[in-house]
Amino acid sequence: MAAFLGRIAIIAAMAVAGGPVALAVDATTPDQFEQKLKTYDPETVAAALAYAKTFNVKDMFAKAAPQMTQNLSRQLKSQNPNLNEDQTREFIGAFMQSALVDNAEVFEQATILIVLDIFSKDELVALNQFYSSPVGAGVLRKMPVLLGRMPELSKVMQTYVLPRALEAARQHMRASGVEVKL
Repeated sequence: MAAFLGRIAIIAAMAVAGGPVALAVDATTPDQFEQKLKTYDPETVAAALAYAKTFNVKDMFAKAAPQMTQNLSRQLKSQNPNLNEDQTREFIGAFMQSALVDNAEVFEQATILIVLDIFSKDELVALNQFYSSPVGAGVLRKMPVLLGRMPELSKVMQTYVLPRALEAARQHMRASGVEVKL
């Protein structure tokens, strides 16, 4: 069960950040958020906070909840065949309450810190302008669908890309006379 929840957390983090969680968040707890913001240029922080408001991470995940629920239900049932429908719904309800409501602010703060580590002030201003445009607003409306489908990408990575890449690397090493066990 812990591995299952770990996968969900990694998928959610990667969905928003676009990759591994940045170091800005590693040692930061929610009560350190304001202190961490003080380590950045105030104008860049203002742009990041405006970006977070425009991007609305909390709302985006709330809109992605139905797809996330379906994916979570499928995984939960495959890992726990003895759970009945009521128990499955209860687990998912508790998970969604904790992830999307109780910890929404923590997730939003982590997103802001990641954004501050990745983008410059000028880039954040440009992102805000884009997402405020009609095209950008359209992209934002589609983001929950993208977030909800991230487990599909994870599955493709785990079942197709990684095995092929590992085998290709193994064959490459074998061609140079080195045997690598997987």
